[in-house]
Amino acid sequence: MRRKLRAAALLAALLCLLAPVARAAECAPGQHNYVENRRIPATAMEDGEIEYICTVCGHGYTDVIFATDHLWGDWVTDLKATCTQPGKKHRTCTRAQPHSETAAIPALGHDYKESIVKPSCEKAGTKTFTCSRCGDKYTERIDPLKHDYREDNRIEPSCLEPGKIIFVCARDPAHTYEDPIPAPGSHSFGEWHTETPAGEGTEGLETRECGRCGFVEEHVLDALPVTTTELLTEPPTEPPTELPGTIPVMDIVLVSANAASLGFFAFLLIPYFLCLAYARKRRKAQEQRDALRKEVDALHGYK
Repeated sequence: MRRKLRAAALLAALLCLLAPVARAAECAPGQHNYVENRRIPATAMEDGEIEYICTVCGHGYTDVIFATDHLWGDWVTDLKATCTQPGKKHRTCTRAQPHSETAAIPALGHDYKESIVKPSCEKAGTKTFTCSRCGDKYTERIDPLKHDYREDNRIEPSCLEPGKIIFVCARDPAHTYEDPIPAPGSHSFGEWHTETPAGEGTEGLETRECGRCGFVEEHVLDALPVTTTELLTEPPTEPPTELPGTIPVMDIVLVSANAASLGFFAFLLIPYFLCLAYARKRRKAQEQRDALRKEVDALHGYK
């Protein structure tokens, strides 16, 4: 295209020289009277051209009309952008007369990454944000979670010993507390029951049982007085004289003999009742020890 334009310009100049027109000598520098002789418009991708001819001496020249679209090269970074500061770049057009333009590079903005220190029941946690580009950071507080107590175990009270409820935090089992359960402070006994009746010279036993905890209380009954009858061993020096309204001597002797027999028989039963009372007392004591053992096991959570 440029070659064609140049050829046309040379042809036009030659015609002017050959024209039968009287011309003056060459114009002095700066004294030419140029007028537009021809114009070739520029396109988006092709340069155009304007031809100028001096009306006095016929001297001519051409100007280039650059294409309407630039042919830009790649952007070249002059100053890198940071998270908070913009940068700078430029690019150059590679058409006829190279020229360039500059543009700002927008600030990148922070690229924060999150890391968390989890809170506990009593201590606050933190959420830390750190920029992966420049290292800038800031933190946010995470409030403590507080305890989440739930009932874990219950020990019921006995008549005399208090019980308790044990609470354990669902988030951290190391955190616990106890609520006491008051004891009634006394047994709830029923009626007395005679286990072994008291006899002459032997103690008896009666018991009563607590309706709440099963504790058995014992009470020893006092022994009854022993009745004794002295037999006559020496005959009277004088024949007894029965007075009106008195008991005959023979009746007294018989009664005394019967009383002695009964006393002797009762004396033989004493060991039996003692053994029986001892066996019952031993059985009750064993039952009491078993009840106390169960109560202690329950108190300490044994099975």
